[in-house]
Amino acid sequence: MNEPSIAIEHSIAPAEPFGRGLEVAVLIVAFNGRQYLSECLDSVLASDDGPIARHVVVVDNASTDGTADFLASKYPDVRLVRSEVNLGFAGGNNLGWDQIARLYPRVDYVALLNQDTIVANGWLKPLVAYLYDHPIAGAAQPRIVLHPRTDMLNTAGNVSHFLGFGFMTGYQEPDNGNYRSVRTIDFASGAAALVRARPLRQAGLFNERMFLYMEDAELGWKLRQLGYETVFVPQSVAYHKYKFHGPFRAYFFLERNRWILIASYYKTATLLLLAPAALAMELGQIVFSLQHGLLKQKLRAWGYFLNRGNLAALSRSRRAAQGRRIVGDRQFMHGFAGSINNPELQSRLLRWLGNPMLNLYWRCVRWMIVW
Repeated sequence: MNEPSIAIEHSIAPAEPFGRGLEVAVLIVAFNGRQYLSECLDSVLASDDGPIARHVVVVDNASTDGTADFLASKYPDVRLVRSEVNLGFAGGNNLGWDQIARLYPRVDYVALLNQDTIVANGWLKPLVAYLYDHPIAGAAQPRIVLHPRTDMLNTAGNVSHFLGFGFMTGYQEPDNGNYRSVRTIDFASGAAALVRARPLRQAGLFNERMFLYMEDAELGWKLRQLGYETVFVPQSVAYHKYKFHGPFRAYFFLERNRWILIASYYKTATLLLLAPAALAMELGQIVFSLQHGLLKQKLRAWGYFLNRGNLAALSRSRRAAQGRRIVGDRQFMHGFAGSINNPELQSRLLRWLGNPMLNLYWRCVRWMIVW
């Protein structure tokens, strides 16, 4: 089997403290990803993961480029799940998790990987070791580096904004050793993460209504509500062929899913307290959408919530989220950001007006959340 065509870090993992018997399912959702999957799967299968029992599952999301047949012929040891329709990233992963829960009922952890990633040799061991030693940790993210610019970071853990936005830490920063300590993060990137199976059995994986984008934030929020932490473990490394897709072709999903997130997870009192900032943000989003030719997408996001069926689904999502929470919003929102610090979204309006106002508002009201 060919090694990935990049310089991969070796000997990144500590000695295994967990012994034998642990099972990890590696779950990859593919959509027209034939050009990526050889490097991804070759790196996963070649990785020396020590005593970990590893199962690799790939869900083909109704690809039209022959991905499924290619996988069936070249990777017979990989469990291939074919979907007749494109279920999106959220639905595709849920289909994969359903198969994993049925086929490998004793699995301890699920590793989520994008089809356009390559993993470093031994990448699973530091993630498994940390979750094994820290039962309070529900998920762990490796240090995700850009590809082919492997000297630059993709993300060192993701940050949640109090109005539901999510953004990456360290994006496009040099991978020069600044992020080498294990630390708690708001949520792990869906591009590469290890998730404890127990909370997935309890509350499921992703919200399928989101289809794509923000589903990793929703998973992180779900774990937080259940009392789990998410951590960044830099001793594990993954490489991501990430490109920022402008001009915001997924704006509808980002805006709709942001509102699904906060409407599902915040208590009613929190939503009322944040209403002035949320209204100001909506006005800002109108200006933004006009500037970038995205007004139709923004109006479509609003229109989504005018549909009775969609509102019923949102109500079910909210009841489920509120019913399973074991922490209040004060603890749940601890550490959430007041500023939007995404280098791809910076503008004078955001830098000089939006962020200062949002940050001031959040600094003032977060102390009022005593529930």
